[in-house]
Amino acid sequence: MERKMPAAIMRQTNRRQVYQYIYQKIGKVTIAETAEALALDLPTVSASLDELVKEGLVTAMPECHAYELAAQALYAVGISIESGKTYIAVMDMRLNELAGRELAVPFCHADSYYERLVREMESLLDSSGLERGRMLGVGITIPGIIDRREGRLVMAPTLDLWDISLEEIYRHFSHYSVYAENDANASGYVERWLDDGCRDMIYLSLRRGVGGAILLNDRQYAGDNGRSGEFGHMRIVPAGRLCHCGRRGCLEAYCSIDRLSVDLGVTLKEFFARLEAGDEVFLAIWEEYRNHLTDALSMIRISFDCDIMLGGELAAYLEPHLPELYWELGEKTLFETGRMFLNLERFGPHSDCAGTALRFIDDFLLTF
Repeated sequence: MERKMPAAIMRQTNRRQVYQYIYQKIGKVTIAETAEALALDLPTVSASLDELVKEGLVTAMPECHAYELAAQALYAVGISIESGKTYIAVMDMRLNELAGRELAVPFCHADSYYERLVREMESLLDSSGLERGRMLGVGITIPGIIDRREGRLVMAPTLDLWDISLEEIYRHFSHYSVYAENDANASGYVERWLDDGCRDMIYLSLRRGVGGAILLNDRQYAGDNGRSGEFGHMRIVPAGRLCHCGRRGCLEAYCSIDRLSVDLGVTLKEFFARLEAGDEVFLAIWEEYRNHLTDALSMIRISFDCDIMLGGELAAYLEPHLPELYWELGEKTLFETGRMFLNLERFGPHSDCAGTALRFIDDFLLTF
């Protein structure tokens, strides 16, 4: 005999389904269309919507007999830690940035650094009038390898940080749910969300560190040890330049944005302005950079045979150069294709903050 689900659990399950449908359905929904889409009866959907409206998660629009997501009812915080700066972003349920603050503070693995981050985050929330009870959690992105099973940050070379317990970071955010992840994985996660997970994709982050994410079969592939996508430490030049990781010839040593900015004493914006002006020195540097980048991209393309998305700070300057990158990449691979498989990230700045905030939003959608 089939056991009947308890009424309270059934009501919660229906409520969750209705909320998930409204979240996934951008725009307004009606009771009738929701009931049809979920194969529920009208009274059940109506009762679920009444509860969601009372909780402030959904907004009722009586004038058109419709409902829509109250995107700002809940929020998550994303904190991007880099060697020379930190960005704090407050994201609503649709990943709209409600508030943000950049701190030009060099990273230091010390209590004073993390305590300042917490103070700045609290100040940002206070100045934005955001209630703490509406926060889903705090996500922290780090340019490094994280061992989730052991709860350790294995290494973050650009931060000069090696083998520490994540608890050394978490304890400073003890009033909130907190989660740390690799910055490129977080950015790749939000790009998959924008794409609705409908295609396989490799995400390559070009920042001071170089990293990546592998997105296959509507999931982020982490590998056996959570270290997949560390493309920045592929050796592309035997016995080449010294990398932050201590080895020689890594992609990061050749395609870090430092090669186009810090090492030359200019900003990325100034570099590309000089490049556009035809500066011969900058043209030669760009040719070398592009050659190493397409070497790496050809390895990735041949290995995975799927779309590649370029992200990170460099992506904002690459659109005029995408055709030459694509042509050069085509010359270095065995593939012929009628469509462009090399793309630029769509979310834009602070995609890592959005991606780590999205983890909390996804968890809420599955469990509330």
